[in-house]
Parts: sequence; structure tokens; C-alpha cells
Amino acid sequence: MRTHLTARRAAVALAAAVALTVPLAACGTSSGAEPGGTSQLELWTFLDPASDDARGKALKQVVEGFNASQDDVEVTVRSINYAQIDAEVIRATSSGQGPDILNVYSTQLATHVDAGTLQPLADVAGADLDTLKDDSIFPFDGVTFDGEVMSVPWEVRAWMLWYRQDLLDQIGASLPTTSAELADVAARLVAETDVTTGLAIGFSDQGLGADFVEKFIPFTWANGGEVLDGAGEPVFADDAGVAALGMMADLHDAGAFGDEALSMTADDVVQGVAAGTIAMAIEGTQRVGAARAGDGIGDNLQVAPAPFDASGPLPTAVAGQTMGIGANSADPEGAWKFIEYYTSVESATAFAEAGVLPSRSSVYDTDAFSALGNADELRGWREYIAEHGRAEVTSTRFNELSSALVSAGQKAVFQGEDPLAALTAAASAYGG
Repeated sequence: MRTHLTARRAAVALAAAVALTVPLAACGTSSGAEPGGTSQLELWTFLDPASDDARGKALKQVVEGFNASQDDVEVTVRSINYAQIDAEVIRATSSGQGPDILNVYSTQLATHVDAGTLQPLADVAGADLDTLKDDSIFPFDGVTFDGEVMSVPWEVRAWMLWYRQDLLDQIGASLPTTSAELADVAARLVAETDVTTGLAIGFSDQGLGADFVEKFIPFTWANGGEVLDGAGEPVFADDAGVAALGMMADLHDAGAFGDEALSMTADDVVQGVAAGTIAMAIEGTQRVGAARAGDGIGDNLQVAPAPFDASGPLPTAVAGQTMGIGANSADPEGAWKFIEYYTSVESATAFAEAGVLPSRSSVYDTDAFSALGNADELRGWREYIAEHGRAEVTSTRFNELSSALVSAGQKAVFQGEDPLAALTAAASAYGG
């Protein structure tokens, strides 16, 4: 992969803008390993170990386990919202106050590399890096830049159809197998049950516009198109992109979702499923557990490949969370010691119990994993990734790409603008 200085300038500009609105609390460059003392390191992540979220609880378990396992390093956690963490890390690192250990979502990794927030791992990790690479179902090409591995995958995810089996039973409907059936069933769920939204797609530009983009990309792929070409230039303003927006417009016109979707973010969709106001969604596997925790939801919420046509389901983007060493860390050896623990089979099993797909292949073959109540479901998700997964679209300007695409979706689906014109304007805005 190549990094781009223009993207670095864009990232720094983004950081400067966010600096006006996001306060920097208790920034955590390491104290370093003092003779006879403990190296105090800080991990910055989007997960919150103090929350009731299953993944947050797993994080707490892993961090506490690491701290209890040895006396040389102690890790504390700073939790930052996923929509803010990247810009805040860039800003903090530029002033020498960045984290020792950094969780980076794979689609944002190129931006972090260009902004210089991470240290290459080869020197400190040595042969351990090869072991992790050989065991990973997440391609290491996605974390390698100019020949340097910059972070280690610890989680993979797919976007699949979430559906309420109890509500399908209530209206006497079977699981949809085509996009046309999906629109019909979603509309019936609104008309014949108490839900507000039959199938939710969030069209808000907040939260990085993630919910819309996470649907537009596989919809475009399914129709034979690409979002960016090999040089990173936009190519979505074509028949496939138009067809992708057409699928969304068909859902809207059928009554699967209404104008409420305009203000929905990915968080809103998950919360709506958990609250019982949304019957179906195409969301990431990593958040199924959070939705099932809603009152009365539980195993009524089921997961299946998202339908497309008679030839098979939608393809899914494959992305995930990674862990790297911050550029400002004074104790990279201690940081790597934590990353080794965090990516261990034991830690991966703790996250798997919370509904997170492990990135290490060997985890799936252990007795501890097989003993989990959700082991079969997780293996099914992994098979879907193997058969229908594609690496998520990445760009050093991913946030700009998201913003341009969301704007096109809003105009075409809700305002009646010609979809090709909307996509052409989006391509121009991003490419310019």
C-alpha cells in the first residue's frame, strides 16, 4: 500500500477542526519503564470498560487479566466515541500527547499511517508478528503500508441481515431470499406490527455516515460495480451505483423505511432494534449482542446473509478492529507485551463470548471456543465471510468519501434527484 502526503495534510486539517470542539482529557503518553518500577501505559479505544455493553465487559476482563499477569506494565483505558477517536488521536499525537496503544478501525488505518500516529511493529514484535500473520483470517495486506505492518487485527466483522423471527411469525412471512422479497416483507412488518421501521438504513451524515456507506458499498458490488478504482479514484457514478441507490429507493417507496431514516446513524439503528421499534436491519455482526440485550429481544433477533437475488446473497464488506503502538509511546516493548496478550487465543475467546468474531483462525478450533453458547453462530458468520466477503473499501480520505456518498443517497432516495446526477456530483466532490 502507498501512503499519500495529501491525505496527511487532510488528516491534520481534520484534527485541527475537531480540536475546537473535542476536549482532550488526561492525555496519555507513557511514563516509560523506570528502573524497578512499572511502566504506565494508556490504551485509547472506542470500547468502554465501564459500560454494560458485552464488548466493553470483555475489554475490562482482558485489561484486568493483563495487569494481573505481570508487574512490569500497567494499562489504563481511555474510551472515546468511535466518531471522534481518530481525529482526537491525530490531534494529540501531533502535540506529543498521543496514546501508547491505539485501537484503529481498519478503514481508518490509512489515515492514521499518513498522520504518523503509529509506530511500525516489526522491530519490537519480531517473529511473533509472523505467527499472528499466519494465523489471521484478516488479510495482513490491509495493515501493511510500504512494507511495514502498522497494526495487528484482533476482530473481523461482516454485515448481515438482522431480523425478528417472532415478528415474521406474527405476519406469517418467511425469511426473504431476494431484495424484492425483503422490501415486501419489511413493508408488511410496518403495516401489520407495532414497529416503526421495517428495514432500517441510516441516512444521517453523523457518525461518519457509516450506516449508509456500509449498505451502499455491497449494494454496488452486487450490481457489478466498484466504489473506488485501483488508484483510489471514484468510479461509483455508473450503472451499478445507480442500481444500488435504486435498491434503497425501492425499499423506501415500498414503505420499508420512511423519513425517520434521514436522521438515523448506525447507533440509532442498533438502538432501535434493541428497543423493538425496528424489525430488520443490515448491520455488523459485532453489535448483535448489544441489540439482543434489549428488553424482550434476546434470541428473537436472528442473523442471516442479506438477500440479493436468486443467484445468492449480497456480498459483504469485511473489516475489523486492529491494535497498534502509538507514535508517542516511550515504551513500545511494554505496549507490544499488551498487544500480544490482547490478541491471544484466551483474550479472543473472551471477546467471542461477547459476539465478536476472532481474527485468529486457531481460536475456532479450541475447546474453550467450542464450549461457548454462540460458537456455532460465530462459525456460520465466518463461513459467510469466507464465501461472500470482500475487503472493505479503504481510503486515506474515507470520511470525505462517506460524506459525499451520504449526500447523494439523501438526494436520490428522499428528494427525487436523478441518481446518476447525484452520484456524479458526489464523485466530483470527493475527487476534487
